[in-house]
Amino acid sequence: MYIDTHCHINSEELRLEARSIITRAREAGVGKMIIIGCDYEDSCEAAAMAEDFSSSKIQCYASIGIHPHEAKRYTAIPAEFRNIAGMSRVIAIGETGLDYHYDHSPKDVQRKMFDLHLKLAEELDLPVILHIREAMDDAMEILTLYRGLKMLFHCYSGGLEYLDEVLRLGGMCAFGGAVTWDTKSSAQLREVVKKIPIENLLCETDSPYMAPEPLRGRMNEPANVSYVYKTIAKERGIDVSELSRVVEDNAKRFFGWD
Repeated sequence: MYIDTHCHINSEELRLEARSIITRAREAGVGKMIIIGCDYEDSCEAAAMAEDFSSSKIQCYASIGIHPHEAKRYTAIPAEFRNIAGMSRVIAIGETGLDYHYDHSPKDVQRKMFDLHLKLAEELDLPVILHIREAMDDAMEILTLYRGLKMLFHCYSGGLEYLDEVLRLGGMCAFGGAVTWDTKSSAQLREVVKKIPIENLLCETDSPYMAPEPLRGRMNEPANVSYVYKTIAKERGIDVSELSRVVEDNAKRFFGWD
């Protein structure tokens, strides 16, 4: 069974085809996926989709949060998040974090919202899904104050430079389509994949973004997570079936689902 720990089938690009996308994912061997919220409306939709699309053949879950790009739109986390977090299919807070690559929201606003998310995750005893881009120093300074939280570094991009620090926090790292690309940064990412303890590794698509080779440039979807599994298995010198079993165990331990 494949697991996609990060997808946006609630996005403008995918929501109208969500049911077909779920069917294709199931046919491709995906057994579980997490639909990610990036603002209040998006999070509500993620939670609703997780309820609507789950079946005996595929299990959908949701994570609710305010993406750092959207942080400037909020002065606080919506109070309704606490009610949404109580829904049976909502299993994490995020994606939240810091993105200094685009700076769509001022850095101080991003840091404030990030801290509020971490406090909420701590209060609700939920894992947190992190979006950290070109901001590892500031992120690690903040995260050190929340030791004990379950932390997942979505689309991990800290390289070997930050890996030991992430692992000391007990962090999990998820890898997506970028690990399959033929670029210098992707080659460095594959070095991380080889060296990270396998019990700290998860797989994702970030669909509709970051489609893997040989589909790069096209719209991504959860069914394509198989390419990520195959690349990581090859880099680690193990069978895809073995990697699938380990990732399934890792996800169950981290998210606490059955």
